[in-house]
Amino acid sequence: MTKKTSVVLALIFAVTLSAYAKPKKKTYNNSADQVFQAALRTARERHVVTYVDEKQLMVTFETGKSFTSEGFVANASVEPEADNKATLILNVQNKKGMSWGAGDRMADKFFQQVNDELAGDVKQASAVKPQEAAIAVPEPKAIPKEPSMTKPAGESAGGANDDKGKILVTSVPDAADVFVDDAFVGNTPATLRLSPGKHTIKVSQTGYKAWTKDLSVIASSEVSLKAALDKE
Repeated sequence: MTKKTSVVLALIFAVTLSAYAKPKKKTYNNSADQVFQAALRTARERHVVTYVDEKQLMVTFETGKSFTSEGFVANASVEPEADNKATLILNVQNKKGMSWGAGDRMADKFFQQVNDELAGDVKQASAVKPQEAAIAVPEPKAIPKEPSMTKPAGESAGGANDDKGKILVTSVPDAADVFVDDAFVGNTPATLRLSPGKHTIKVSQTGYKAWTKDLSVIASSEVSLKAALDKE
């Protein structure tokens, strides 16, 4: 086998590993609800949350760009193991190109941040250590409000959610950019809570024609939108 052939095979193997990264898991000696709330706080305080299912204990979020990566899309879910034991599963996918191990490092960092949230000792990154005993959880800390970038223009951060309409946005292909009144709010699938009135929803992705929908949101309503994108 020539040196050139070896290099080509190594690159193909690296791309395959990047595209099909295996989920990482960490088990905590805490209840499933405690672990999920800590994971949700961690995601909302540090990243952009695009989907939350509190019944199924699932959350999807995106990270920002870094020196070594274009950013990640991460799906986090919690599986109960016992009354006071649960496993946090994190599936991290690179948005573009190869991450060269950055996805694994991001997952390990997220696990440590959840550990800190459970302990009430929020800090930046530190080495992930094995969990040997249950973490004493202090009084529940309020989950932060949704980031301002996920709110329609002109809506205050402290506005009531009771009168808002719920818009579920999906697309084919998925992971497309979602805009509300020309403001980026995340990627599909996305759950939007919009104030009553007229709004314009736009879904776009590189290589596809943008999809738009003018919508009159009714208070306390729920609407599902599916954007089928046509190739350019």
